Amino acid sequence: MTKGVEDQIELMETRGRSRKASRLRDMLSTLEGQVVNLEESIGDTRETLKEVEGRIDELDSMNEQLRDFVLESLNSTLGKLMVIDDALEVMVMTLKEEITELKGELTIYKATLG
Repeated sequence: MTKGVEDQIELMETRGRSRKASRLRDMLSTLEGQVVNLEESIGDTRETLKEVEGRIDELDSMNEQLRDFVLESLNSTLGKLMVIDDALEVMVMTLKEEITELKGELTIYKATLG
């Protein structure tokens, strides 16, 4: 009878080890699946990151081009305004001289008439 009990205990221990090994294999399989999913996600994230970096480079280039265009436009406009300013100054000086001459003529006319 002791032999039968020992056999049953050994059989139960073997079943217990077998169940434990089966559960461990299932857990390992699940973990491997999760690792594969994680690696795929990391790969997708790297691809997205490369695309984003490429877009950032494009935006930086566009920003630089826009800045250059704006600076060129401002410099061009400033140059044109300076030319107009110089022309207006000449016109004002000419008008002042004419006003001075007209005042002189007016004084002469007043003196002769009056």
